[in-house]
Amino acid sequence: MNGNQPPHGAMAQAPAMGAPQMYQQPMPPGGQPPVRQLAWQHLAERRASFLTQVRVEFRKLAGTISDRILLIIGPVVLIGLSVWVTSIGERLESASDQLAPAVWLLRVAAIVLHAVLIKLIAGEWQHRSAQPTLLVQPSRARYFLAQAVVVLTVWLFCAAAQIAVTFIVTPMATEPTLGYLLDYRPGWVIGVLLLGSLSAVMTALIVSMLIPNAAGALAVYVGVVPVLTIVSGVLPEVFIWIDPLAPAMTLAGLSPVDNPAPAFTSLGLWLGLLALSGWLVSRRDLA
Repeated sequence: MNGNQPPHGAMAQAPAMGAPQMYQQPMPPGGQPPVRQLAWQHLAERRASFLTQVRVEFRKLAGTISDRILLIIGPVVLIGLSVWVTSIGERLESASDQLAPAVWLLRVAAIVLHAVLIKLIAGEWQHRSAQPTLLVQPSRARYFLAQAVVVLTVWLFCAAAQIAVTFIVTPMATEPTLGYLLDYRPGWVIGVLLLGSLSAVMTALIVSMLIPNAAGALAVYVGVVPVLTIVSGVLPEVFIWIDPLAPAMTLAGLSPVDNPAPAFTSLGLWLGLLALSGWLVSRRDLA
C-alpha cells in the first residue's frame, strides 16, 4: 500500500465537502454517547453580547407598523408643539418667566414618544415577548439594562429637542424691550430641561412597569397627564408636593412654594415608585 494514501475506509469516514461541521464531546466514563451538534447549534448556545441585546430592544421599539407611525409622529409633535407654545408664551422680565413655557411643555410635548416606550415595556409582558428573550439569556438584570439604554436614548432625544427649541425660539418671541435673559445662564436652562424631561420619562416608565398591559398602561398615562396638568394649575400649592416635575420647577424658580421641601418629597415618592415597579417586574412570572 502506498504510504501517501489513507488507510482503507478513511475516505468513507471523512466528512463530505460542504457537509455541516459537527461538534462532539468526549464520551463520559460509563455514560451515554454524547449528542452530536451542528455548527449553528453550537453558536446558538453562546451567550449573546450586551450590544446584541440592546439592538434587539431597539428593533422591538419599531417592531410594528403602529410603532413606526408613532416614532415618525412623535418628534413632529414634540418639536411642533414646543415651537408653537414657546412662540406664543408671554415674556416677562425674569429669566424664570421666560423659561416657564419650556418647563410647562415637559409634561405634554413628548407624550407620543413616551407612548412608544409604554408599548415596548408593557407589551413585553402582555404578549409574553419577554419570554424568548429571557430564555436565550436568563439574566433579568441584563434585560433591564438593555431596555434602560432605549429609555435613556429616548430621554436624551426629547431633552435635546426641547433645549434646542428653547434657545432658538425664545429669543425670537421675546419683546426687545424686555430683553432675552436665558443666554446669560445656559447651563441652568439645560439642567432644568434635562431634569424635567427625565422626570417625565420616568413617570411613563413607572406606569408601563406597574401595568403589564399596553392598552391599559397607555389609557392610564394619556388620561393622567392632562389631569396632572389641570390640577397643577388649579391647586399648585398642594399638587407640587407630589408633582413629578417638582424638582425641575424648583430649580427653575417656578415652584408655588418658597422652600425646596416639595422637590425632595416628590423626588422620594417617584423614586420609591420606580424601585417598587422594578421589584415587581423582577418577580413577574413569565408563564
